[in-house]
Amino acid sequence: MRKVKIEDIYKKYSSEQDFLKEDDRYWSQIDEIARDIKEKSQTNPILLLSGPSGSGKTTTAHRIETFLETYGVETHTISLDSYFSTLPKEEIATADLESPERLDKDLLAEHIEKLLSCREIELPEFDFANTRQLKSGIKLKRKPNEIIVFEGIHALNPSAVPVLDGESKMYISVRTRVEYLGGKVLHPRLIRLLRRMSRDMRFRGREPIDTLSFFQSVENGVEKYVSPYKIYADYSIDTFIEYEPLIYREEMLSKLTQIVDKVSGEDKVTVETLIEFLSSYQGKDRALVSDKSLIREFIGNK
Repeated sequence: MRKVKIEDIYKKYSSEQDFLKEDDRYWSQIDEIARDIKEKSQTNPILLLSGPSGSGKTTTAHRIETFLETYGVETHTISLDSYFSTLPKEEIATADLESPERLDKDLLAEHIEKLLSCREIELPEFDFANTRQLKSGIKLKRKPNEIIVFEGIHALNPSAVPVLDGESKMYISVRTRVEYLGGKVLHPRLIRLLRRMSRDMRFRGREPIDTLSFFQSVENGVEKYVSPYKIYADYSIDTFIEYEPLIYREEMLSKLTQIVDKVSGEDKVTVETLIEFLSSYQGKDRALVSDKSLIREFIGNK
């Protein structure tokens, strides 16, 4: 794993142009992968994109779609979240919400097979408020030479997604470790936690203490159902954006300081670690982040 020092990051990023260079560094890797996928489009018209929660799957998948369409390849992105099975509310408390068994695997296998053979499907959608799978009314029929991107945490798990000829596989996650206070190291999963906390506040109506409450369950799911299958990926990318800790600093330090006395056990250790890390440097203005940055998925638009 790559390691960087937070003091070096702070010195390196002082202008909008510095931030743009880092965005371009990440997207150039994705562009290179898109070009390779284009070359394989005749034999591999499906891309399965996996990674743990907070890895940037949604933005990366849509940017791959944009690159491919720029190169003349019509592309459609489908979230595996849409294939969750209906779950009675009374079962939510006891269900393993991270398990690939939550997916309607029969429907997914049917749809992948039909898309490969250029037959029409009706996309499902998932009503998260009522934990129900619904029909979307949206029809999709892949034409020859078109590409379908399936993105989701279980995209590389063969117990969830059938192993078929005609697919490429991609795994993304935060892999960089950040050194601070002269030798302490922040684990990449805590960068993903900061991302999730920021995103959940803005888009899901959850406070950081709510995100924290199921973080360990989510990470257990990653260890059991997601990361073991990264070895099958044709492409693997570290989605860490060097300047992102500078952007989370002010807001998240304030929020975490407010909840540190309300949590206990492992959650308290996690919060204290993040407070120590965020207190070890100064933040930067989020206005420096461009609209095309990967972390706009987590911090929202300007």
